[in-house]
Amino acid sequence: MSDSSVQSDPSVCTVRLEESGPEGFVVSVPHTEYMLRLHVKGAVHAAVGKRVRGVISGSAQKFHRASAGGEFIEPVEGHPRIVQGRVRATDVAGNRVLVQAVVPMWVTPAAGQSASDFHAGDFVNFYMESGVSFAPSA
Repeated sequence: MSDSSVQSDPSVCTVRLEESGPEGFVVSVPHTEYMLRLHVKGAVHAAVGKRVRGVISGSAQKFHRASAGGEFIEPVEGHPRIVQGRVRATDVAGNRVLVQAVVPMWVTPAAGQSASDFHAGDFVNFYMESGVSFAPSA
């Protein structure tokens, strides 16, 4: 995939690899204090300290519509637990929602909710299930 096609895909983010190990890795988000611990899906072909592109995905316990605040992920360091951001797109067939919250991430709604319940522009927050992953781009 060329750099221009990666940049045009709104689900792909660029992060810096800070730690790598058998349990996953830690990435920092450029221009922020975020240090996210994620599980790896696939091979990472980058050395610690280098930037890597990929797609973050996980599952929500339950989406809630929000009316105030900004985009964030809590905690700032560690496994993502609480997320708030704006819906960029929905994949109804795949039952997932692309949320922009510091970084873009595909999120599967909880049982009883559907991606079709949400639309681009909706402001949402939710607790993440354990196991948020990062799939490196080719």
